[in-house]
Amino acid sequence: MPNSSRLVVVDEWTGKHVINEAYRPIAQALVERYPELGHIAVKDILFVDDMESTGKHKDKYKFAQISKVPEKWHQIIYQMTGKSFGFMMEFFKRNIESTSREQVIALVYHELRHIDIDGELKSHDIEDWANMHYKLGFNWAETKRRIPNLLDDEFNWDEITGPRLFDDQFLRVIK
Repeated sequence: MPNSSRLVVVDEWTGKHVINEAYRPIAQALVERYPELGHIAVKDILFVDDMESTGKHKDKYKFAQISKVPEKWHQIIYQMTGKSFGFMMEFFKRNIESTSREQVIALVYHELRHIDIDGELKSHDIEDWANMHYKLGFNWAETKRRIPNLLDDEFNWDEITGPRLFDDQFLRVIK
C-alpha cells in the first residue's frame, strides 16, 4: 500500500501510544448492527492502544475511554495525514490483554455509546449502560468473564436474561 493512502506510515513503532486499526471493523460492524449507534461515523474515530498506562482513576482501572480530539491536534493530524478525526478511542492494553474477543467487542460497543447524536460525548445512564449492566452483568469486562458476542447473528438484547446470581443447585425453597 503506498504511504500516501495509509494512516500509519511508520512500519515499526515502540512508543507508548500506538494507532491500532484492528478496532475499526469491529466498530463499523457494531454501528451497522445497532440502531442506537447508527449516527456514528466510524471514519471519524482514531483508535489508539496505550501500551503502558492502566488508566487508573479513583482506584478503578479503565479498559478503554473515548474522548474528543482537541481542535489543535485535529488540525495537525489532518495536515500530516489528510485524515480527519473528531474522536479518539483509547484502549489500555495492560488491562485488556487477557480479555476475550467477545469482551473487546462489548468494550468497543460501550465506548461508542458515549458518542451522542449531537456529536458530543455523554455519560453513562448508570455506572455502565443499563442494557450492558443488566444483560451482560455488572462485571462483563472482568478477565475471563464469558459473555455473548454482540456481533453474532443470533444475539438479541431482548432475548438474553442476564447472568444468574446463583446456580440452580444452590437454590431451594424455604417455607
